[in-house]
Amino acid sequence: MSRPNIILQHFDGDLRELDHLSIENMKQYAKFVGAEYALVRGRPFRKHLTGACQKVFMLSEHYDDYDQVLMVDIDMFAPKGMFTNVFKVPGIGLYASTQQMLHRKIANTAGGSMLYPYWGGAIYKMDLPTRKILREHLGGDESWMEQFNEAYKFEDEGIMHILAKRANFQPEEPYMHQRWCQCSFLPNPEKAGFIHVRTKITPQGPKREKIENYYELKLKGII
Repeated sequence: MSRPNIILQHFDGDLRELDHLSIENMKQYAKFVGAEYALVRGRPFRKHLTGACQKVFMLSEHYDDYDQVLMVDIDMFAPKGMFTNVFKVPGIGLYASTQQMLHRKIANTAGGSMLYPYWGGAIYKMDLPTRKILREHLGGDESWMEQFNEAYKFEDEGIMHILAKRANFQPEEPYMHQRWCQCSFLPNPEKAGFIHVRTKITPQGPKREKIENYYELKLKGII
């Protein structure tokens, strides 16, 4: 009997309007693709690490009854009419221009390496063998994580990258197509796999509240 898949989202704190909307959207998408859904609350990975770092909890034995685990940010949405099953597309995570820049930075400043994948933290999709390979390198002296324990200092992305390096993990298809984490300010959001609602209105700005950008997408019938 095959193992089921599951979609996870994480949040540490009080849920806001956009969070609730994203949760409901992802629950409906999970139902469409025949997956389970769970919201991870609090700090189940390492209590002293930042909220973003808690996404690494997806590697836990807690999810060993599942084949693929998808962790997405709590401002991600499947657009209307998106019928593709994310669990059937190749790749593990996002590697757009921002991740390429951060990859070079972590390789130069924080013990990373260009030889191993660097994934954006908004979306991770890992099967059970991958999760087991990476988590083998958790435990023991974890002081190396402290350099990532600050907002916007790699956080979960840094931890996942260093785990990949320690595991000598070099998958044939490490990256998903960028449509699976398309920023809401980019053209043609209706063609995205998942839309990542951001504060920018256009790539050059200006900015406004994410919820305003969500309602504009909704008004256009995209979400």
